Amino acid sequence: MAGRPTAGPGYVTGAGQVTLSRTGGGAGPDWGAYALLYTSRPLAGGGSEAVIGYCPPEADLLDPAWGLHQQRPYGPLGTATRPLGDYASASNPARSRSESPAAYSQRMALFLLRIAAATRVNASSPHVIDLPWAAWTLATEQHVVLAVDPDHPHRGWAGHHQVRVGRLIALQPKQP
Repeated sequence: MAGRPTAGPGYVTGAGQVTLSRTGGGAGPDWGAYALLYTSRPLAGGGSEAVIGYCPPEADLLDPAWGLHQQRPYGPLGTATRPLGDYASASNPARSRSESPAAYSQRMALFLLRIAAATRVNASSPHVIDLPWAAWTLATEQHVVLAVDPDHPHRGWAGHHQVRVGRLIALQPKQP
């Protein structure tokens, strides 16, 4: 069963643990870096939703002390100017005739989720910022309900049953 993309042009807010990283490149020489936010939030009917936000690494809403604006060795040059979904599409094989639009949307969402979840796993890296609590606002660009294995409906991917991707509008970490 393929994932079901749903329209979600609205703003979403939340608060909790967030992980920030600098990512991008690999899709070609004209793709720059993104600052990527990864968090999750519970769903009303059970399960959880992965939230992946992005913005330019030098955005005013990011603290310069985090260093996300600084280029890393072997990392992407410059700043990406296109939506994160376009980056996923450019980094993966194109949709084949036999692949449904829903399956393609799920494949792109899972590609971004793997990148985002990897940052949480590598949170001990000096290039990954793990904030125990931050409030955030996201302008949704893509929302995908992940396919569920009928034999194991409690499973998702990395514990998530949905993926929401969008432009990061606001980020406010808890003050010490």
